[in-house]
Amino acid sequence: MKPENRPSFSILAIVFCLAIISARTSLAETESEAFPDRTMIQLGALFVLDSNTSLTASGVQTGLGTTIDFERDLDGDTTITTPSFEFYYRFNSRHRLELAAFQLERDGSRAITRTITFRDRTFTTSTQVDSTINNDVYKVAYAYSFFHIDQVELAFSAGLNVLDYEAELASSAGGFAETAATTAPMPVFGFRMDYAATPRLTVRFRTDTFYFDFEDKIRGSLLELQFGAEYRVFRNFSVGGSLSRLAIDVDVDDDDFNGSLDDLYRGARLYGAFYF
Repeated sequence: MKPENRPSFSILAIVFCLAIISARTSLAETESEAFPDRTMIQLGALFVLDSNTSLTASGVQTGLGTTIDFERDLDGDTTITTPSFEFYYRFNSRHRLELAAFQLERDGSRAITRTITFRDRTFTTSTQVDSTINNDVYKVAYAYSFFHIDQVELAFSAGLNVLDYEAELASSAGGFAETAATTAPMPVFGFRMDYAATPRLTVRFRTDTFYFDFEDKIRGSLLELQFGAEYRVFRNFSVGGSLSRLAIDVDVDDDDFNGSLDDLYRGARLYGAFYF
């Protein structure tokens, strides 16, 4: 198995340094002072603690592809650490624009114990196969706060989740490789709840979901859940953490990917957030 990349630690170091710079605002500020909240920039790390993926990719010549269990068949990574980014801008107390992005990239390598057909390539038993699954997720959404007071904010959201998905299987001997890829813009609807337990401590809950069917070319579902808390350390800086679960189930029928994928990720998120 390939060594795990951990680019998020450098990002966390940058966040920590920026937090120290922002410490010019004293901790002695009064608890009753309103904290800035119009613009939020969040940088952090997503720790995937468990993941399960199955996929199939059919070929023009070979027909129906093998249903592949990425972890069992290809010894794929089940844990990774990856950077995450979130942003929002409030037009006023009721309306805001949200953006987010993160990458889920996992690798595997093993001598397979059964024959696997992936698109138009057949990997025979005992072939050493290197594999990669790369899932880039980009989000844009509009959120409407239908209930917003000092202590509680409840909001509905609507937007797009763009999944840029690529799976590659390659013979370690360099004989051949095969790739299946798709980009799927999926409409999502969500709910947000923020509860200020104290002036500095906020409990947060997020959920996004969709079911999408476009002319039988792309159809699928997504469910994402986040539950966590955030503490306002300084006037313009908070630290937070959450538990998260992401489930994706998509069927695709196009030239670059004719098949299906089923992804499940469970993990935790740690971050620093700047408010202006």
